[in-house]
Formats: sequence, C-alpha cells, structure tokens
Amino acid sequence: MSQEQRAPSPGGQVLNAAKFIADTAVMPGSSQLVEGDVGTGIVYGVAGAVVTWLTHSFLGPLGWLAVGLDSYSMSSSQKHLWQHFFGSAPSEPSATVPARSMPETTTKYS
Repeated sequence: MSQEQRAPSPGGQVLNAAKFIADTAVMPGSSQLVEGDVGTGIVYGVAGAVVTWLTHSFLGPLGWLAVGLDSYSMSSSQKHLWQHFFGSAPSEPSATVPARSMPETTTKYS
C-alpha cells in the first residue's frame, strides 16, 4: 500500500475526528490551527463567518459547513474538497518543440 492509502493510527483517527468536529461545529479552520498553520486557519475562519453573514437564509449553515469540510480536507489530505470528487484540474498538454540540430561551432586558436 502506498502512504496515501494507509489507514491512520488509532491516535491519528481520534485526532482526525476531533479536527472534523471542530471544523464543522466550532469554527472552520480549527484543524488548520491544530496543525500549526495559523494563517490558513484564520482565512478559513473568516471565510466561514463571511459566508454565513452574507447568506442569512438557508445557505448560511451550508456555506459554513462547506468551508469547514474544505478546511478539514486540506488538513487531513492536503487536497481541497472538490479535488477528491473531481480530481485536480487537468494540466494542459505542453507543446513540444522538436529539437533543432545546432551547427557545430569550431573555435580556432592561433
């Protein structure tokens, strides 16, 4: 099994559960703060608050939950939530330039 497919240890599972609960119930970005990534944790927390404030209706709790789930996903797998479902954006094929033969230069010393 590769490292990505290996199940976390029991202690890691408890920590992941605590981070999940903190991100979805307390404040988005909590798992980032636990990991020591304070800047990203604050950004997720502010994003969760702004999404909730901007959409006082039905979307407020869903927006909070979406931001919290994305924060947890980044903390546990280093991927955004949508990358688990849709994968990374496909990279554009690079245009390969055929190698040109370069003329040999000769240096003459007198």
